[in-house]
Amino acid sequence: MARNTFETLGDRAPQPCALGDAHGVAMAFMNPGLTVSPLPFRHPTLLDNEVRINVTHAGCCHSDIFMATQAWFPNGNFPLVPGHEIVGIVDKVGEKVTKVQPGDKVGFGVWRDACENFETCMQCRTGHENFCSKRATTYDPHFGGYATSFQAKGSFFYKLDESFPGQAAPLFCAGMTVFPPLHRDVVAGMKVGVVGIGGLGHLALKFANCMGAEVTAISTSNNKQADATEFGAHHFVNLRDETQMKNAIGSLDYIINTATSYDIAQCCSLLKPMGTLNLCGFPDAKENVNFSLLPILLNQLRVQANPVGSRLEGEEMLEFVKIHNIYPRTETYAFADTQAAVNSLADGNPHYPNYRAVLEMRSFMETFTPAN
Repeated sequence: MARNTFETLGDRAPQPCALGDAHGVAMAFMNPGLTVSPLPFRHPTLLDNEVRINVTHAGCCHSDIFMATQAWFPNGNFPLVPGHEIVGIVDKVGEKVTKVQPGDKVGFGVWRDACENFETCMQCRTGHENFCSKRATTYDPHFGGYATSFQAKGSFFYKLDESFPGQAAPLFCAGMTVFPPLHRDVVAGMKVGVVGIGGLGHLALKFANCMGAEVTAISTSNNKQADATEFGAHHFVNLRDETQMKNAIGSLDYIINTATSYDIAQCCSLLKPMGTLNLCGFPDAKENVNFSLLPILLNQLRVQANPVGSRLEGEEMLEFVKIHNIYPRTETYAFADTQAAVNSLADGNPHYPNYRAVLEMRSFMETFTPAN
């Protein structure tokens, strides 16, 4: 059963208010479903380790739809303000914040907190705070990036170059999901398959190509074959084409699966003995992924998964995309048109996003003046 955001957060909850008194305006799912509504709000008092930013761009991730419809978890907090792919400009900093200053361009991703006790927490001490037992995600119950203003712990922001394009905000989730396993596992010359040519998959193609892999795009239709080639694929396999599948059996060293609907046994059939299947896509809880142990056992396959990467991996990704000029292909929506972006992402109405949807707040801010 859905919970109440304001009750969950108590005195650290953002407070709804009149527009003239608002620090920001959020596009909120007031109840489970696919309808968003404008919600003016005031932030809680800025803590000495927190940063408040004016959001310029926020990516729309399919996980936002899963959370809004409770397809993953039945006990989310509402009003729900999604958004964990955020770019903005620093407005205010707490007195203990030294990482960024007002006026800096910054990014923010999926993780908003961890214990950061470097004496007692092995995960935080070794740069794996994304595995900390006290890790917290950017939204639910807190308000995320579907808002003109965002506030969180300063140590989880990324300081960006002025040249970083706001439309590249999806790197902070989509990029941070596929870059870490590829960076960790792939070496030049490997034959790498990418299942699902969408928001995550198109970035995986770009990353794998720039890492020197021989890249195969794997999809359920031929519609994205030309795009996949542009993104860096050397080969293309249609999962529904019997001839293509037969020819591809046992041909790959490594597969990164970015889809949200998939057949694990089918993916494993494409791997060489001792190959690796890395699962990044998170299906609906009711999805049958056809996990079969026998082919994994007989061919000594490795099946692994990973969450969104750590801050250290995020910094490594940002350096990699700067060197190789890798950015997502996006479709931009004005903040006032957030409902249209949600419709596109959820139902393909009138079409699915051109790989990734991004909200831009500039046009809205021309008509809204935040209160102090």
